Amino acid sequence: MIALVDIGNTRIKWTVLADGSLGPSLSAAHPGRLDAAVQALLEGLPHDLERALIANVAGSELGQRVAAALRERFGLEAELVVTRAEALGLRCGYTDPTRLGVDRWLGLIAARASAAGAVCVIQAGTAVTFDAVDASGRHLGGLIFAGPRLSAAALERNTGQIGATPLAVEPAEGLALLGRSTEAAVGNAAWLALSSALDRAVAIVAAAAGAAPTVLLTGGDAALLAPWLETQVQIGADLVLKGLALLAELEGRGDA
Repeated sequence: MIALVDIGNTRIKWTVLADGSLGPSLSAAHPGRLDAAVQALLEGLPHDLERALIANVAGSELGQRVAAALRERFGLEAELVVTRAEALGLRCGYTDPTRLGVDRWLGLIAARASAAGAVCVIQAGTAVTFDAVDASGRHLGGLIFAGPRLSAAALERNTGQIGATPLAVEPAEGLALLGRSTEAAVGNAAWLALSSALDRAVAIVAAAAGAAPTVLLTGGDAALLAPWLETQVQIGADLVLKGLALLAELEGRGDA
């Protein structure tokens, strides 16, 4: 049985891989409550683990903390997964593959395994990332956006009168998109700017590929972002954990 752990900027998610099948995913928020999150991880894993794989984008200190906790509890040396130049037919488009976030890399691996042809992956979290892969498995590159909350917070921080702004929870239609309060103007604009940019990025990939790509949307804000997009998307849950599972199986066959 293999533990798969995804350490993001705000949450630790985990599951187990047993006999080729993924168990249910669990998660715990870690900002301001790291001890509780690590304890939840340890208590949520079975005792008969053989391996542990970690994908971490939240800084080396947090990754080392989780690895040490797994070592102490289960006697395992966790494998810290990094982005590679190539794996499972996916070829990284970055000049320096180590600069591509491992969450994006694993999300693309999982996406390619679930869809034929060109694929785009949107991961909607604190930051929002967009990556595209052509039908041959060549990573075309990506985009990194500030998430809507970060955009609104930047206006609050760097202007004198806007203040804190709650984000719209449902997309506005027609002229209702134009806010009649500062809160609505900022909240709608944050979603509109992001969704319009993503729609354009997908259109560019489609034009280059000669066909509409499959677009997978994942992350904590996926359900909020989806209605703002004109692009047809599929919600892809736990893509990072699924990518970890595919790598674990590859290494188990000795093909890595």
